Amino acid sequence: MTRHTHIMKQEIQLFLEILYELQKIHSEFPIQYAICLGEIAQTPGISLTELSLRTGMPLSTTSRIISVLSQDKPNKKSYGYVVVKIVPNEKRKKQIFLSKSGENTIEKIRTTISAKN
Repeated sequence: MTRHTHIMKQEIQLFLEILYELQKIHSEFPIQYAICLGEIAQTPGISLTELSLRTGMPLSTTSRIISVLSQDKPNKKSYGYVVVKIVPNEKRKKQIFLSKSGENTIEKIRTTISAKN
């Protein structure tokens, strides 16, 4: 096995470990949800519009994802990984942050990555 092949196998193994960590959230946790979680973790307080632009997903799709990831849906399936806050001076603008549960999930993923580096 060449050095390049060995490194590639290690990188793919790390990728799989990250996916398995995400799968622990829910066996069918969509990759779009994971992408949004990652973007929110990188930019706490990101707006819905900016999240949509960064992910390349339509605003309506991003909004639905945040609704599912949010704690604010008591009668529907929700993960409780994000908190949506209204900007005090701009009632129509919302900021998105990770909840404690979301932070814990991101930390588990970071730990998985750090253990391999």
